[in-house]
Amino acid sequence: MRIALFALLLAGFVPPAAAADAPADRLERVVIVMRHGVRSAMSSPEALGEYSARPWPHFAVPPGHLTANGARLVTMLGGWYRDHYRTAGLLDEDDCNVYYWANRTQRTEATAAALAAGLTPGCAAPVHRAPASPDPLFDAPLTPLAPPDGPRLLKAVRAQAGGDLHAWDARQRPGRDRFEALLLQCAATPCTDRERGRARRTLADTPVALGLDEQGHLRVTSPALQVAGIAESLLMAYADGLSFDGWRGIDARTIGAALQVHGAGIALRTRTPEVGRQTSSYLAMRLLATLQRGAGVPVLADPIGADEKIIVLSGHDGTVTMLAGLLGLDWHLDGYGPGEAAPGGGLIFELWRRSGDDGHYVRLRYVAQGLDQMRYRQPLTRRSPPLSATLQPAYCAQDCSLAAFAAGLMTRLAP
Repeated sequence: MRIALFALLLAGFVPPAAAADAPADRLERVVIVMRHGVRSAMSSPEALGEYSARPWPHFAVPPGHLTANGARLVTMLGGWYRDHYRTAGLLDEDDCNVYYWANRTQRTEATAAALAAGLTPGCAAPVHRAPASPDPLFDAPLTPLAPPDGPRLLKAVRAQAGGDLHAWDARQRPGRDRFEALLLQCAATPCTDRERGRARRTLADTPVALGLDEQGHLRVTSPALQVAGIAESLLMAYADGLSFDGWRGIDARTIGAALQVHGAGIALRTRTPEVGRQTSSYLAMRLLATLQRGAGVPVLADPIGADEKIIVLSGHDGTVTMLAGLLGLDWHLDGYGPGEAAPGGGLIFELWRRSGDDGHYVRLRYVAQGLDQMRYRQPLTRRSPPLSATLQPAYCAQDCSLAAFAAGLMTRLAP
């Protein structure tokens, strides 16, 4: 019996040298769909201060611009990508074979340039952009390519809210209370009426409304959804390293807890699949063609770039979350709300060739720096990498074959 067992073990044993010589799957192309880096608040400190008990910090750049720290952080992230994909065998030493495309705004173009400084240092790395706005890769519904269907969008968002936006907003009340307690520096959650009196405006002042405006565009507001712009400004100021003079509880853990209600709003407004279908079908089709190029399959749209190893698309939070909604991708990184598009974070689409045949598969991840990694500009290394989550499309398993990825995607696209 022992002899037979030993023979079976020996038959299945592969010497280390032979195992090392076995062919490995090969990474052939990467597409990164990313959000711009840390920017200044879109609203003034005075406008934000109407909702808080303490004054807001001031950014050193105009509203909505990439900050100096934001550029440094994205360059650090680019350096990590460079080291990571050199280790994976995709990039050679001093490889310049990367293509950059950005939406036509200061923060997206500056983000692409900052990423290039880390990913392809010393290379001539032009940042490409559309000749005029709007760019259909980022704003397809604003072009004749994808006219919005307002009634269908309204129906889908109402269904995502469970049929009643008032009831949806009520379910977000605990998260809203946590966020309000941070803004008003309340002693406990929920805030008392006296504590709410510290601010000129409260989240509860926002009406609950879901409908179409005179132009047929979706309009959705509620107290919980009002958190979005304020939360983004809070996150950006913290990540930029600004000082919150007089505030208590300004740390990554507290901010992360307060941002949970923001994640619920993202799920409703941008990750509803029909929202992604109407906004991101053109982007998804171009992305698919980019992955398919050179894989021996018919390409149904124009690929992005020429034949680069890495293609970077620098857009906005909606670029990431609406595409994720179309594909049915979910993630939750430590310190962020569920499905939140962090500054500089990106959806990573990797095209791999299987060893021993011509088959290809797609591997997806979401990668972003943590709040404290950004605030304290912590170096990104193999031992201390950015945060990462493995993703799986709603219609396909992990390491989805290219054919299955394409087939599932085609069923979700707008005509």
